[in-house]
Amino acid sequence: MNSWPTPRLPAPVGHYVPAMQTGHLLYLSGVLPDLARGDDFATQFGTCFDRIEAILAEGGLGLNSIVQCTVYLSDIGLWDEFNQLYRRRLDQHRCARTVVPVGPLHFGAQIEVQVVAEATRSAAA
Repeated sequence: MNSWPTPRLPAPVGHYVPAMQTGHLLYLSGVLPDLARGDDFATQFGTCFDRIEAILAEGGLGLNSIVQCTVYLSDIGLWDEFNQLYRRRLDQHRCARTVVPVGPLHFGAQIEVQVVAEATRSAAA
């Protein structure tokens, strides 16, 4: 197992790594949005997926490498907006997906996303 470098993102606040690779699978820890860039849902969604793309890019990967996505929403009422934003962002790529309404998220975020991606090579640590 190897931790995956994330130099373009803030250091984790807790005792974890943002991403861990084992074999050809890359596991991303829950990714929160950049709340400094806005607190409306569309902005939170966008910055969350910007961060996911930045992590994947460290190994030359993109959103099309995602095989499984788990999304935590602070309110199930965000489902329709989320689904539209998700469809636009991932375009033709489809992966296994779970959406879980959970109530309040850390730091007041409305979304947190965890993904598993296929990584055919390792990122430089």
